[in-house]
Amino acid sequence: MFKAKTLVCLVLLGLALAACRPNASIEPTPSAGLPEPTLVAVSDTPAPTPTPTSLPAAALVNGEAIPLSYYQNEVLRYRASFTEGEALPTDPEIQTTVLNSLVDQLLLAQQAREGGFTFTDADVQQRIDALLAQLGSGSALTDWMQINYYDDAEFRYALKLSTEAAWQRDEIINAVPGSVEQVRARQIFAQTLAGAERALASLNSGASFDELAWQYSPETGGELGWFPRGYLLFPDIEAAAFLLAPGEHSGIIQTEIGYHIIQVKERSDAHPLSTDARLSLQTQALAQWLEARRSEAQIEQVLP
Repeated sequence: MFKAKTLVCLVLLGLALAACRPNASIEPTPSAGLPEPTLVAVSDTPAPTPTPTSLPAAALVNGEAIPLSYYQNEVLRYRASFTEGEALPTDPEIQTTVLNSLVDQLLLAQQAREGGFTFTDADVQQRIDALLAQLGSGSALTDWMQINYYDDAEFRYALKLSTEAAWQRDEIINAVPGSVEQVRARQIFAQTLAGAERALASLNSGASFDELAWQYSPETGGELGWFPRGYLLFPDIEAAAFLLAPGEHSGIIQTEIGYHIIQVKERSDAHPLSTDARLSLQTQALAQWLEARRSEAQIEQVLP
């Protein structure tokens, strides 16, 4: 959930948490001949889901506990994800980052359950069996778990929670349509106000926008391409573009990098999103969902 440099090497191998779906679960893989690691052995009684009364908690989210030990070990794992010489955040910054991430993960998992997604203890064991088969050695997983501060119960808890959260995350981001309202625009960009004023005066005197755009930006001709609402780095430019009809141009718009005059070339109510634009809108959709969910949730921090 963080930089996860150490997690990538083994745990994500075969888990595919980000893309898990009820109809895409990993089938059990026979593991005969493989040494069964002590830390992931099947027990007769599955580890119970932590509750506010069964384990010390770092926080309560809608009455469900984030186990204190899980939070503490996540702090250790987050610290370990930084390479030697890389700037390490302060302890309060690390603690805040970790706790916020765990709260978000639990909110996603809770919504997944409400939405009908189930990931049982048997499913967890299937995923572990598949991982063991891919690793080819039970001791490899055992060693990795010990190095990364996991025991059997916590590893299973993390796997279940991550899978639930990933399912709900995919539900949110996949709801972003592939085609939305967009405009195609280009700009005349000047680093000084005087330069922008000269360009605007020329436009008002009948000069070609295209020719001026190439003069001011010889490498790109000022082409901004197609973009949806909420995509550009400078909201004032985006807002101006969506107010213009094709062929119209704006006045001078100042941003932190300079001065812009925008012309809309085309617009569409449903233009296909570029890969980058759709990823940006999906990221926004997830952030907005979490913000709304947090505002409605009962979140109690138990840590001092």
